[in-house]
Amino acid sequence: GPRGRGGGRARGEAQAAAAELVRTAPQRGRAKGARLEPEEVRGGAPQAGQARRREGAVRAARRAPSAQPVQVRRGGGARCGGGAAQAQGRRSRGRALLADAPHLRDLHPGAGAAAPQGGHCVAAAAAAAGRHFGAAFEPRTVNLAERAAGEATLSAAIECACSRANEKLVELLLGRHRLQEHLTHLKEYLLLGKGDFVQALMEPLLPQLSRPASQLHRHHLLGLVESAVRSCTSPGVAAGSGNVGSSGGGSGWARGGSDSEQLLLLAHLGVLLSSSPGATGWEAFSLDYRADPPVSAVLSAAAVGEYRRVFTLLWRLKRVELSLSAVWRRHTTAARLVRALSSDALLHRCHLLRHEMVHFVFNLQYYLMFEVIQCSWEELVAALAAASDLDGLIGAHSAFLSAVVQKAMLGPENAPLLEALDALFETILRFAKSQELLYIHLLEQRAAAKQMAAAAAANTAAGGWGAAGAAEAEALLAEGDAPPLQPHFYEQLRVHAAQYRQQFAAFFAQVTRHASLDLTFLSFRLDFNAYYESLGGA
Repeated sequence: GPRGRGGGRARGEAQAAAAELVRTAPQRGRAKGARLEPEEVRGGAPQAGQARRREGAVRAARRAPSAQPVQVRRGGGARCGGGAAQAQGRRSRGRALLADAPHLRDLHPGAGAAAPQGGHCVAAAAAAAGRHFGAAFEPRTVNLAERAAGEATLSAAIECACSRANEKLVELLLGRHRLQEHLTHLKEYLLLGKGDFVQALMEPLLPQLSRPASQLHRHHLLGLVESAVRSCTSPGVAAGSGNVGSSGGGSGWARGGSDSEQLLLLAHLGVLLSSSPGATGWEAFSLDYRADPPVSAVLSAAAVGEYRRVFTLLWRLKRVELSLSAVWRRHTTAARLVRALSSDALLHRCHLLRHEMVHFVFNLQYYLMFEVIQCSWEELVAALAAASDLDGLIGAHSAFLSAVVQKAMLGPENAPLLEALDALFETILRFAKSQELLYIHLLEQRAAAKQMAAAAAANTAAGGWGAAGAAEAEALLAEGDAPPLQPHFYEQLRVHAAQYRQQFAAFFAQVTRHASLDLTFLSFRLDFNAYYESLGGA
């Protein structure tokens, strides 16, 4: 009806007037020099203005009874239901502007004490915005010296807190979580630094690893490894020295004894079998080590993989050393059984070849265990003692592992050297196998001669002839002489000797020309008397 249309028209006019006031407030603020006040204040009679607004609101309510209820607020004027939220939002924005910009409070009288009410708040906020964004606004002067001092103080506090946190983290890793002991286990077991463990492990593993890898079972090999660990660690004896743990809990594990060390080792040491087709147990077997968080931050899976690469090389070297030791035992036993065997010229050259192989294997093993691993380990211990944060621990271990891998000829740039080394190992193993067959042949001939001598003695005691024919008589007469060797044994020995010397010459030439200073020391140890150089191997 007419009354409804009148109420709606009144609301529309009030909203349009408020919008126009907000829109033109910045321009009026700039034009009047940031002294914008409501009409009632400029007129000098704020109480009269408030009374007039209340009367206007009452008249509007009488004209539009069907419209939304009119709220008459003291000091805030009249507002209809639709514009109440807008008016409240304008007042809130005005108060927020005055609160967020304290230097603008002087733009309205009494703004420092309390925010104006009603239209005063809107007008004051508009005036503050006009003065703030206007051309007459002058920015505050910032004290750069105070700001720099504050930033320096904050930075020093942050660095102090970070240093304390890093110090505590290093202390926990080296103390409670026994990082140093984990590294020692890796050096002694995966890098074969504990000689009695290697000896105790290889003896029971020898018959198992000679079988195909498909016939091996991990749980059985793991049991043999655990038995070897227990046999070389004595309960109740203090753990190893050289711990670099910090004060407090850093060296607590060294006082506990070997029981806790053994439990820690057995909880993390494992066995890994590769699934290469046609591989033997020697090629598939490898020790493994599992590190739990937070130690795994330093001993990551990639780092343990590098340890396994070094273990594979050292394990093959140990296998070759074991094979040559077995050859030496067989040669010694055969020489005692058949004294005339040492006078054979070809077998004498075979002894010389075995000595050459032993010289190469022992010096290579010394180089890897002392020049590479032990020297790098000493540097690691010093770096761990100087580390002040987790990055220092990780960097020290990474540098140690990288140095070991590079000096052990396992880097990608040393692939030809590693291939030549593998070829040498294969030739030595074939030579050891042929010597085993030769030893078995000699034992069979020796057993046959003893059996023939016993039969001849029995015939003589019975009053008969000791030998039944000329062949047996000749065999009895030649009992103390060296038994005749089959021709293929001679051929095998010649082939193995030629292959080894050719492959060693190629390997020695690469080592001599290598740019690494560490390999220069290896070449000096291999040819300390310039024998191979005189043969043209360099």
